Amino acid sequence: MNAVELMPVMEYDEQSGNQSGRLNHWGYMTSNFFAPEARYAASPGRQVVELKQLVRALHQRGIAVFLDVVYNHTAEQSPWVSDGRLAAKCFNLMCLAADRVYRPTSDGRYYLNNTGTGNDVDFSGGKRYSKQLVRDSLAMWHQIYGIDGFRFDLARILAEGSHDAADWVDNDPRYATAHLHAEPWDMGGQWWDFMDSDGWSADNNRWAKWLGHYRDKVRRFSQSSLNDPDAFKQLIEGRGSVSRGAGPAASSRPWRSINLLAVHDGYTLRDCTWFNDSDGSQNCWDSNQDEDLRRQREKLLLGILLTSQGVPVILQGDEFGRSKAGAAAQEGARNSYNYESSTGDLAVNRVNWIDWRLKDGDNSASPTGPAYGKELFEWTRGLITLRKKWSHFRRHDFARYVHAATDDRAGPINDGGFSYVWEGPRSGEPTQLAVVWWGKAGEPDLMVIYNEGWEPFKVDNLSHWSRGNWKILARSWHGPGQDMCRGKWKQCPAAGSAVTVAGRSMAILVSDND
Repeated sequence: MNAVELMPVMEYDEQSGNQSGRLNHWGYMTSNFFAPEARYAASPGRQVVELKQLVRALHQRGIAVFLDVVYNHTAEQSPWVSDGRLAAKCFNLMCLAADRVYRPTSDGRYYLNNTGTGNDVDFSGGKRYSKQLVRDSLAMWHQIYGIDGFRFDLARILAEGSHDAADWVDNDPRYATAHLHAEPWDMGGQWWDFMDSDGWSADNNRWAKWLGHYRDKVRRFSQSSLNDPDAFKQLIEGRGSVSRGAGPAASSRPWRSINLLAVHDGYTLRDCTWFNDSDGSQNCWDSNQDEDLRRQREKLLLGILLTSQGVPVILQGDEFGRSKAGAAAQEGARNSYNYESSTGDLAVNRVNWIDWRLKDGDNSASPTGPAYGKELFEWTRGLITLRKKWSHFRRHDFARYVHAATDDRAGPINDGGFSYVWEGPRSGEPTQLAVVWWGKAGEPDLMVIYNEGWEPFKVDNLSHWSRGNWKILARSWHGPGQDMCRGKWKQCPAAGSAVTVAGRSMAILVSDND
C-alpha cells in the first residue's frame, strides 16, 4: 500500500440521514469546502490540527493521502413546504449566490439533478464563480493540509456544458503535483471524452479515472458469467472499457485506470458473495450459500485485482472479509450511508464499523463475516508484496504484446512484454487463460493462469515457455500455508511440465528465463 484515500472530511450536513434516529455517516453532503468536519476531531475544536497531524503521520510512513471531494452539489436545499411553512437549508451558497453556483432548469423554477441530490453545481461558461471556488478549495487542501491527490465524486458534473471540460481543474499551478482521479459518471451518463478522446490523452492531462466496468466484469468473472475473454484481457492489460462488452479501451495509459472491486456505496467484497442482486445492478451472487465457494471467489477477486495493470483500490476491510450484512435489510448493506445512530444504537453503528477481529479469523461478533479472514489478509498481503517486488503488474505504459516465442522452448528474454500462452474455449464459454508477463532486466518471468469456469483445467505446455523451470508462487484455491510461497522464489515447489487450476481460481508461476 502506498496511499490511503479518505472519504469526504469537509464540513457536511449530518442531519440528512433521511430516517428517524439516523445521521448521514458518509460526508457527501458538503456544507463548507474550506473546513474539516468538526465532529471528526477527538478533541473538540482541534479538527484542523488533528487532520494535519494525521496527514503528517502517514507521510512519515511513506503513505500518500488522497481526499474524496464533492464539488458536484452542496448540502443546501431550495425552499420546500414543511408543516404548512416554507423551509430551506441555506448554509452559505443557496441564499447568497444561487444564481452563480447552481444549474437551473430551463424555466428557472428548479435545479437540475444529475447528482441525484437536487442541486447540480454549474461549471459551464468561461469564468464562473463556482470554478474559482473549486480551485481555491483544492489549493488550500493541497498547500495547507498536504493532501496529495483528489478523487472527484460524480465528476461528469464538472464538464456539463463546459467547452473546456476539466481542463480548468487540471492547469492550476497551485496544485500542479496533485493526483487527480475522476468518478467519471453521474446520473446523466458516462464521461470519458475529456481524458482519452477528442484530442485528450495522457500527453495533455494528468487525470485518471475509476472504472466501474472493471468492478462489474470481474464480479461476473467470479460467477462464471462473464464468458468474454476479450473483455477480460482488456481488464488485466489495464485498458478498461467503456461498455458492458469488450468495447473500446477506456484508458490511454495503465496508470489512468483506477481498478476497483468494491467501494463505500455498494456491497463489500464479502457481501457480494453473500447477497443476490435484486435488480442485477451489482453483479452479486450468494455463492449458493457455500462458504468454501465464497472463500475461493473472494481470493480470486482479490487476485485478479492485484495482477491487473492499472492502479488497484481496496475498500478498507475487504482484505479480511468485512461485512455489512448485519444491516436491517439488504438495501442497507448495499447503501449504508445513514447507518449511524443519533442515540448510540450499536445495532445500527456496527454496520459501518470495521470489526478488526475478522483479520485474525474471529467472526464471533460478526457472524456474517468469514472465519477465514486471516487467510484472506495473508493472501492479499502476499500479492501486494509480489506486486511491489517486481514491475510486472505496474507498468507505466502498455506492455508490448509478443505473438510467439523466439524458439519452441522459450519466450523473449528481459523485454517486459507479455504473451497469451494458453486460451480455452472462445464460444461464449467461461474463460480459461494463461498469460506470461516477461520480466525486465533482473526480473524473472511470471505466468498467471485464470479459470472462470466451474471445473478444473490443465495448462500442459509449460515447458514451451521457459528455458528454466516454472515454480509455483500462488494457488488461490489452497488454504493457509499452501496458497502462497513466501520464501525465496527459487525454493518454491516445482510446477513440472503441467499445472491444473481449480474452478473459479487462479495460479501464479515464476521462472528465470535468462
